[in-house]
Amino acid sequence: MKTKLLFIAALCIGSLSANSVKISVSNPNAVHTENAPVVVKLDNYRKISPDKRSQLAVFMEGKQISSQIDDLNNDGVPDELVFLIDLKAGQTRKVTLKTVQESKKVKFPAGVYADLIVKEKDGSKKFVKEVSSDKNNMYNALHHHGVAFESALMAYRIYFDNKSTIDVYGKVKPQLELAQTGWYPTDEQAAAGFGDDIIRVFGSVGVGSVKGWDGQKALHIDKFDKRTQRIVAVGNVRAVVESVVEGWQYEGKKINMTVRYILYAHHRDAVCELTASEDINTLTTGVQTIAGGPVLKTERGLVGSWGTDYPVTDTVKYGKQTCGLGVFVPLPYAGKQVSEGLNNLFLMSYKRGDTLRFFLTAVAAKEENNRIKTAADFFAYLDSWSKQLLPVVVK
Repeated sequence: MKTKLLFIAALCIGSLSANSVKISVSNPNAVHTENAPVVVKLDNYRKISPDKRSQLAVFMEGKQISSQIDDLNNDGVPDELVFLIDLKAGQTRKVTLKTVQESKKVKFPAGVYADLIVKEKDGSKKFVKEVSSDKNNMYNALHHHGVAFESALMAYRIYFDNKSTIDVYGKVKPQLELAQTGWYPTDEQAAAGFGDDIIRVFGSVGVGSVKGWDGQKALHIDKFDKRTQRIVAVGNVRAVVESVVEGWQYEGKKINMTVRYILYAHHRDAVCELTASEDINTLTTGVQTIAGGPVLKTERGLVGSWGTDYPVTDTVKYGKQTCGLGVFVPLPYAGKQVSEGLNNLFLMSYKRGDTLRFFLTAVAAKEENNRIKTAADFFAYLDSWSKQLLPVVVK
């Protein structure tokens, strides 16, 4: 399975011209990695002027490879270039960034998809990039209840309500399909092998949701000034979405908090990056128990669950689904592990100015090209996956 996630730091080793730069990317782990994301911070390459950044393309061994250029802070200037690369254990590969006329760039197919859809009064749907509210009134105002994003392997949605819970849509075949199914496949689409919702999250943490903690249980984000969901970027390499709360009344202060979720093409796992305006003593994330199924608990920030349950309340038309959920919180962010109700959590703390990064993943047993069919299979996958998310060496 191509689910391994590795952040590779790109180091400039010399410029060829004002519009061409060579970089070197290295795999510090003792394992082969496929589709490892490479994130190039364009501000580090001063010889490529800001007005030329959108023309950049990536070349390896003389051939252009799929890449994506994003303006993450929405200031009109691209700030990151990303691409995927295969690296053997300990291998270093050289890549060239060049400015290329748009007409001469190779067009690569989309590897991800995201949408955020407002339901209009006349029954039509309006696709938007951002939506906000100062009330808890958006769950039913949005199609599939919040922003949704997918790779060919897995899809997620974030509920736009006080729970802010992440729900999971599993695939049968590796393909992009939310644009066709809208999260809710028709009978014909289901018969043709499209995926669907695979868990019922109730009021739980789902997989990788961020919540508060009152000392005994997880807390929804229910006291706030404003809540926003947005699609930051989507293309052929990654989808980036955000869940934002402003004026969250928590721990005796008002907090602005952004949780950014990044899903790369050919990946089922997503990166979660949390930033906030204030120090936060205690946050939680983790996975829910699935119908009393087994749970993997570790002391190193890894938690997982496996089980079989009905994903929706209609148990006549829809059958049970079997799936696994996993979250990895790297040290030192992973604090005490706690369980309450359906939730299996790690407590986390946040320091203002930092980026708290953790990871989530999911597997559907019904996937055609997946050998993970049991809890033992899934927990073995989680163990291997989590060990490949350690900090990389920057040369």
